[in-house]
Amino acid sequence: MKKIKNLLMFLALGAAITSCEKENLDQPSTDANASSAKFASELVLNPNTNKSSALETSENIGDPMRNAVTPSECGPTQFSAVQRIYINQIIADPIALFEAQDGFYSLINRYYSWFLNDVPQYFGEDGKYTSLMVKRQRELKSFWDMPVEIKVNGQHTANLNDSDVWEETLTTFFGYTQEDGSFVYITAEEAKEIADYYLSLNELSTNLPENPYFATDGFASSNRTVVIGDGLVRWLAEAGIDEGIVWSGILAHEWAHQIQFIKRPIWYPAGADPDAATATRYTELEADFMAAYYMTHKRGATYNQKRVEEFFNLFFQIGDCGFTSAGHHGTPLQRMAAANLGFNLASQAQKQGHILTQQEAHEYFVANIASIL
Repeated sequence: MKKIKNLLMFLALGAAITSCEKENLDQPSTDANASSAKFASELVLNPNTNKSSALETSENIGDPMRNAVTPSECGPTQFSAVQRIYINQIIADPIALFEAQDGFYSLINRYYSWFLNDVPQYFGEDGKYTSLMVKRQRELKSFWDMPVEIKVNGQHTANLNDSDVWEETLTTFFGYTQEDGSFVYITAEEAKEIADYYLSLNELSTNLPENPYFATDGFASSNRTVVIGDGLVRWLAEAGIDEGIVWSGILAHEWAHQIQFIKRPIWYPAGADPDAATATRYTELEADFMAAYYMTHKRGATYNQKRVEEFFNLFFQIGDCGFTSAGHHGTPLQRMAAANLGFNLASQAQKQGHILTQQEAHEYFVANIASIL
């Protein structure tokens, strides 16, 4: 319990510092950052009951901190230009900069959105795209003849300004490793104090939590959950893509991963490939193919191919040219080739309106993967 007591001492000190700063200074002080650093370093995910440890996930497509190598096809894009605007705002804000580098804000939002977000869902900061996303989920379930329910959760920066979100996430997932190696969850009282501290940082910062950076998750999980952050969609939309297409396109891609999770024992009984990077590239390219097929099929989302291509051209540039990384998705050119395979297949079905089964779509992709690579 020594670490807990130390944490609460720092918490009280940090709260006092924050209160004084709020009354006397126009600009936030980095003293608050030091207290925040202490909290984050003391808190750890429970290694025994961490719900994510036994789950598979797809990419986290919104992670803007991934490094890339520099072949020409992976150069700066409209997306990176928008991203840079918001990252620069964080860099100019000492409190937000520390939290972005530390990752604790993003981690809280990720775990809440992934496991605890059981309230009625909304999509977009003001819920503007909720009806569209409900429609798309219904269409995707029918289009791919899904045998199970998939839960789609919206992620919002507003989560991080809600004490209930902080307290529930902290008490469910976080605690301390004691000197004897045992793990102790933080109590509800401790979680409330910690939540109050971080909410006080929100008042000091012009970027916490409203900067889109803190809601940029985008992934599918084998617990039949998809998470899509408002911030990620906002970045793509501000780069020039219709926001409805962005929501639809990300969902279609992550839905394809849900199909892969279900079909894995049949499609990839020994994994997609022995090499981790190659395996990820294979499943990502297949998800791109399946998403493009649905997006332009006349019994799917029915979008014009040119508009969907504009989305994919940007979507495929989100920081992924780490060719040897286990999370590598394929180059932008390879991913567009996979999308074109889906576009062309959907076009062939226009007259008869036929929809391939999951198995037929997979077999078609396997038969054509060589032309993509």
